[in-house]
Amino acid sequence: MTIPEPWPADGPTLSEDLPDSPTTSAGRLAQPWRLGVVAAEVVLLVALVVAAWWCWGNSQLDVEVTTGGDAPVPAVRVAGHWVALSVVAGTAAGLVVIDAVRQLLLSWRVRRTRTQRG
Repeated sequence: MTIPEPWPADGPTLSEDLPDSPTTSAGRLAQPWRLGVVAAEVVLLVALVVAAWWCWGNSQLDVEVTTGGDAPVPAVRVAGHWVALSVVAGTAAGLVVIDAVRQLLLSWRVRRTRTQRG
């Protein structure tokens, strides 16, 4: 046998006359100042992508290895710390993209208030 919950499925209310949350002012609905944050994050994104590209380019070094044969063999040496920096910069750029999209959506989206069901 199950016991019914003492409140409705959307959660308990403080009273029947008052909503759960205080009324929001009109200034808190859409926050266009977040577009400035998006612009700053786009600049940071470009800088991180350039840094990742530069680190990856510095990680490879073309060398010629001499063997006992006639001609030297071309080879590429890879420096691990430059590869690691490139991966870190690329990962940070991905996180900045996610946050920039979130900020962009929060700058336009209007949050709906919960309506009291009668």
